[in-house]
Amino acid sequence: MKYQKQAMLGLLGFGLIATPMFVKLPQQFQAFYAVSNLEANESIERSRIEQRKLTSDTLNETGILPTSLKLRIRGYLDNPRRNPRPDTSYYQEDEQVYVYDSSGLCIGQISERRWLWKHHYKNVCKLSPELKESKQ
Repeated sequence: MKYQKQAMLGLLGFGLIATPMFVKLPQQFQAFYAVSNLEANESIERSRIEQRKLTSDTLNETGILPTSLKLRIRGYLDNPRRNPRPDTSYYQEDEQVYVYDSSGLCIGQISERRWLWKHHYKNVCKLSPELKESKQ
């Protein structure tokens, strides 16, 4: 009892000294939440970019990139001695797909799931639409 007033006064002084730490805590919680939310969004975006890269690498390894009714074979230039033989199993029986080389020239057509190469089948590319260059 004798030292109770001095102890209370000491605790009150310590409380006044520590008050700025406790006043700043809600602001620190908001900043921590914002930083953790930003890190979570960045990690999601990084995983999306990584998945896009894996898909792009796979497409580059296979050498083909289908785009609706047009197919472009990358890394191949039209050569009558080398038949590119694209995979026709992805297309329907009634689809007609024009196939282009990496320079944009028509090299054949996929019709009724059959590969028709312009060096074996004449007039296959006669009605082919012009390939528009897509800038990505």
